[in-house]
Amino acid sequence: MNMKTLIPALLVAVTTSGLGMIATAKTAEAAPVEATVAVAEVGKAAPAFSLKNTDGKKVSLADFKGKTVVLEWFCPTCPYSGGERGGDRSIHASGRVGALMTAMKKADPDAVYLLIDSSTMKMRTTAEKLAEQDAAIKKKLGITAPILIDADTSVAKAYGAKATPHVFVIDGEGVLRYQGAFDDQRRGGKGLGTNYVLTSVTAIKKGEKVEPTYVKQYGCGVKTN
Repeated sequence: MNMKTLIPALLVAVTTSGLGMIATAKTAEAAPVEATVAVAEVGKAAPAFSLKNTDGKKVSLADFKGKTVVLEWFCPTCPYSGGERGGDRSIHASGRVGALMTAMKKADPDAVYLLIDSSTMKMRTTAEKLAEQDAAIKKKLGITAPILIDADTSVAKAYGAKATPHVFVIDGEGVLRYQGAFDDQRRGGKGLGTNYVLTSVTAIKKGEKVEPTYVKQYGCGVKTN
């Protein structure tokens, strides 16, 4: 091949190679990025949610803007949560939640307490049947806080809820300030003991730093898949 023939051939090869690189770059740029679920983190904005309560009414975190909100993961059969046979281990049957809510209202009259039930997968039931069961145990144990049904467990995933009970305390700006154990009475009790919800709500109301921000939760596991 002489020079006159070789030079055009090289130009074609270089051009074709360049176009191939551009096409590859564009393909890489357009490749989908796998979505990840951001889990709630102390010091950052709490994940927004909108769920139905046992009466079918929709309740959203945004409804309580400007108020401290406590979320407690709940299960109607867990002996540490809503299980009526849990005795002193059950934070509801023992009266510890009722005592907390009384003390919490004195510390901050505007504070809100919500229960979230993500037990559909664990109990192999529907959202409707779970709502009926929750309504029955709510009446039996005298629970006054609304119970919200997390039918697809998406809210449990977003918060990283691990147990019933597992509590999260959110300030009026929507920032998560505490998450973890309800209190220090893993083995049961009827008095308030050291209640991490109360210490958190009190600190937020006073404009003080919340300490501790996390204590390992105890109770029955939350199933999300």
